[in-house]
Amino acid sequence: MLSLAATVKLRPARIALLTRPNDVRSIRKFMRYSACLWGGAFNPIIPVMSSMPKAWRAPHGIQPKSRDVTKGYIRFFEPDAYVEAESGLLEAAGLGAFRRKHAIHNRVLPLNELLAKSHSRDWAEPMFGLSIADAMNDIYTQELRFELKKSQKSVLVKPVSGSLIAEALFGCYPRGEAFNYFQENYRYVFEPEELVASPESWKKAFKAGALTPMRFTRYKTEPEIGWRDSLTIFVFDPASPLDCIDLWNMRSESISMFAVPINWWNDLLPEIRAILRAEHRPMRGNSHGVMHRGTIEFGRSIPEERAKALAEAAGNELVDGSVLFKGWRTPVWRPAENGRRTASEGPVRIKVAEKRVTLEINEQHLTANVECLSPDFAEQYGGHDLRWVNTIQPSQFHEDRLGTTLPFNSFDPYSAMLQSFGEPVLIGREGWSIGQRYKDMSSRLKIPEAENAVASALKHYGIDAKLSEPGHIAKQILGHIDGLWGVRMLADPETLEMLNIMAGGIRRKGVGNEETEELFDRRSKSIRDWQALVQRRKKKGFGVESLQDFTTRNIIRLGIKSKCPNCALTNWHNLSVVDYNVVCERCQKDYPFPQANLEKNNDNWAFRVVGPFAVPDYARGSYGALLALNALNKITVSQDRLSFSTAVSLSFDGMEAEADFVALHAPERHGTLADPELIICEAKSFGSGPLITAKDLTKLRLIAQKIEGAVIVISVLRNHFVAEELKLLKPFVRWCRRPGGNGEMRNPVILLTGHEAFSQIDIGHTWKELGGVHAQFEGCNHRDSLSAFAEATQSIHLGLPGYHSELYEKLKTKRKNR
Repeated sequence: MLSLAATVKLRPARIALLTRPNDVRSIRKFMRYSACLWGGAFNPIIPVMSSMPKAWRAPHGIQPKSRDVTKGYIRFFEPDAYVEAESGLLEAAGLGAFRRKHAIHNRVLPLNELLAKSHSRDWAEPMFGLSIADAMNDIYTQELRFELKKSQKSVLVKPVSGSLIAEALFGCYPRGEAFNYFQENYRYVFEPEELVASPESWKKAFKAGALTPMRFTRYKTEPEIGWRDSLTIFVFDPASPLDCIDLWNMRSESISMFAVPINWWNDLLPEIRAILRAEHRPMRGNSHGVMHRGTIEFGRSIPEERAKALAEAAGNELVDGSVLFKGWRTPVWRPAENGRRTASEGPVRIKVAEKRVTLEINEQHLTANVECLSPDFAEQYGGHDLRWVNTIQPSQFHEDRLGTTLPFNSFDPYSAMLQSFGEPVLIGREGWSIGQRYKDMSSRLKIPEAENAVASALKHYGIDAKLSEPGHIAKQILGHIDGLWGVRMLADPETLEMLNIMAGGIRRKGVGNEETEELFDRRSKSIRDWQALVQRRKKKGFGVESLQDFTTRNIIRLGIKSKCPNCALTNWHNLSVVDYNVVCERCQKDYPFPQANLEKNNDNWAFRVVGPFAVPDYARGSYGALLALNALNKITVSQDRLSFSTAVSLSFDGMEAEADFVALHAPERHGTLADPELIICEAKSFGSGPLITAKDLTKLRLIAQKIEGAVIVISVLRNHFVAEELKLLKPFVRWCRRPGGNGEMRNPVILLTGHEAFSQIDIGHTWKELGGVHAQFEGCNHRDSLSAFAEATQSIHLGLPGYHSELYEKLKTKRKNR
């Protein structure tokens, strides 16, 4: 039985509005509907635009395309479901795959149907998410029923005609006979003070900390704000729907934030100054006197001159350097550098409950049952399939067979190889997200095999992949040595040479225009030879404790040698077939085993390689590929995840190509993942002449053209590239270094040699010991990502400068020439 450790977390469903940025009516309705949903404060608003509004255009640099901004918001928030303000916005946002006609569980609704009547009832209930009425009932029965309700300070602010100030700041409930019970329940449970929108209501809600409808949607949720995060005062224009969208979405960023309407600025200035002074405090755990500093950020619709005037008014009585002033929005819609974000740049992670579990996986079907978490206050049953969400983040430590590193599917929830039997599984930074309908129920998952996960990822790019003959050999080798962890058994040049000699092989000779082949049979090696090899490895610390490490994994097998008296061939006999009479492998004649003529020092006993290790030519190149894969698996300093397929044949655009392995690598930072990077490898073994040819690089160029962002790995088991190889590699690497869509290297190229492939402790330690140019890159910052590692190897072997410094120099030269 396979097992998989994982962390299961409970959070509210994240429902996003797709709307035109100037559609005030739809934005107001969504904000009011969100007040009726548990976790509604974290429901994002995603603008869908034909062109960027003037207030949102970048004042400097490259202007982002409106469609890219919309997609960037989707990638940032990773919603579980969508509501459309108008028909067709789903397709305009690039989410057309969500509108699946035969989906069992739909994840798209018109905005008007988010709260709707059903089952002959005369009141509306959420069609996505959990009703806040469940939370109100819970707090009343558990906390307030036997207490004076007036001790719970709360406010209810009336909406303002022609403005979103009440909805965006405090939260308002929708009006109408079917919706009135939300507001009436709030009044009954909390007996709020009913106010008009004013600076005084702001002070009661945010300075005194009174409960509001929007704040109550966070009931029993715990946003994980980092200890380094400082407070932001966001000044916005409530008459601008653009500013209100920014304010609304900022609640989902990992920041602490107070929002201040610009027309209340002067009235609230004393409170703002007091808040900023309190924020100017020593950073916890920092012994260097570093202080927290508050930030005053101005909405993008506020003119720069007015923002400067307000900032000067706020800063007159503040300590110098205690406040930062910001007149731009953090571009969360932009792709993160190197394909990932830091903890402070990602959306807020909401923690309601979590537990560590061990999933018992059926080996035949690769299925597992997950005991899910539920809000303790929720009703047992619900009318739809997305009341709340469980996210599952698998551990990186599991059998290589399981494909747990999977491409994100934010734009097509039905494309995942991971299956939940009818329920769409969204794969993103938090892990695998599964909607829940009933309380305290389990979900069943079908996890793909790693090679199927890789094939599925390649299929997305129009590439068909199937395991090649070397791929089957490498897969069998991994089965013998207990997976990728056991590749340390092969991480020794002398061991590989011994295995290759024992495997025999074919030598090809060219004579004129003809080529001849010479076959070498498998050879045996004595016990003394192997014991000596093991002792040398132990002295070097090469991860082998005894000869038994090789025999128990069926790498080598003990037998008995004897010489045929008929043809003089030295035969090797398996212990299961040896007898007093034996058969010669060559002449097939019987002869008696030479009992009285044994060799000295028990040299009749000898080992032979078996199974995939008996394949010649370094197991058809499998050793080199597995060692390169193992090197990549341990370069980074964090707990990155890797799913891989051994050698595959690739078919695309009428062409055929071979990759020595393909992998999906997911960088992990502070408990969140990034969209996996695809890795394509070309691995060679030993040799004195050129191993990397122009034909190899032509194949890799075709793959790189097909897959922007794919990481290319070129590996040899020698400790260097020869001059002919370097001459070919330099133009190829430069071609791959041209900027891609996110400004990073289009296809990072990693160059590996035997130094990295046979590294035993740590590649940084190996480089430090080598000294010279290698030692310049021994720091962990050069191994913190595949892109950084690629830059380091390119500098070591090709003398290329850092990618970003080279871009900067080119830009300087271009400006100078102008």
